[in-house]
Amino acid sequence: MREYELIYIIQPDATEEREAEIHAIVDGCVSRGEGTHLLRDDWGKRKLAYEIRKFQKGHYFQVNFLGDGAFVPELERQLRLDVDLLRFLTVLADESVMDVEARISQAREHEAEQVRRREERERLEEERVARAAAAAEQAKAEAATSEGTPSEDGESPLEAGTDESEPSSEGVGAKEAAPAEAGADESAESKE
Repeated sequence: MREYELIYIIQPDATEEREAEIHAIVDGCVSRGEGTHLLRDDWGKRKLAYEIRKFQKGHYFQVNFLGDGAFVPELERQLRLDVDLLRFLTVLADESVMDVEARISQAREHEAEQVRRREERERLEEERVARAAAAAEQAKAEAATSEGTPSEDGESPLEAGTDESEPSSEGVGAKEAAPAEAGADESAESKE
């Protein structure tokens, strides 16, 4: 028995029902050809290497199945007729699978692992979105409280910057002179 791998790309705007119809076409051809469906892996929507029928992205799927290969031309003919399918490719993954039951159990384990990883990615994405929303809400609340609360001296933040009194020139000059005098003292000490 041979193992085949079929990768197909569906238009990114196709509905889930339409994707299910295409999956049914693939599964139907495999079962009519007395093949054994191993696994279906959803790779998600990805950017295409080049534009196909004015689409920049596509929804990728991988299907592995066992069979004698007689039904592969009919499967490809059915896929070629589907207008929502952008591209597909069928390759011979293994010329002869000796232990079919072991390969089936291996595929089931792989499929379960893919489901677990997908659920973990979705959970992490939900947590990321929740954290971003909480941070935005907190920033919004902080902005609202800082706009309406008075400062420590009793003036609001807007009134605090409108004081028209000029700083005294004594304070500014004294602060500027201090570093210059300190530098002069150090240079005098180094000469001695």
